[in-house]
Amino acid sequence: MRQLHLATQQRVLDGETTKDPNLDWPGDTGGTFSNWTGLLVPTYLSTNDLCKLLSEPEKAVPPGKIPAMFDPAVRVDAVSKNSDGNTVFLTSANFPNTPTGGDALKASAKPYGNKGFVVFRKAGDSAILLPEQTGKTNLIGTYGPLLR
Repeated sequence: MRQLHLATQQRVLDGETTKDPNLDWPGDTGGTFSNWTGLLVPTYLSTNDLCKLLSEPEKAVPPGKIPAMFDPAVRVDAVSKNSDGNTVFLTSANFPNTPTGGDALKASAKPYGNKGFVVFRKAGDSAILLPEQTGKTNLIGTYGPLLR
């Protein structure tokens, strides 16, 4: 998740430097998963590196083809340049992604089942949280919509 954030952050910084509106946060550039990945590849990450970073442990996303939004082990929120730094940006796919926590984590949920989840915020800080911490917005941050 840190590498995905760094690639996105570098793209945003390049956009600020060159004044290119296409190089901004996912919520500012169409708000779709395929748009976000398309802006990262090939300039900031190779297709194979992106696939590797989106893979769940011990189950690789096939290299060479960028997966659809709900195939990888990582979910991306449509943060924008106006989003606060504690806005959720990346989460493990097992996170329910609602301010109140949504459904309980299922043992079969990828990538970590009901053992916990990972949250990465726009500002770059992250946490590994337990299932009972799902609804604690003071720990997790604020929410935007998921990229589709």
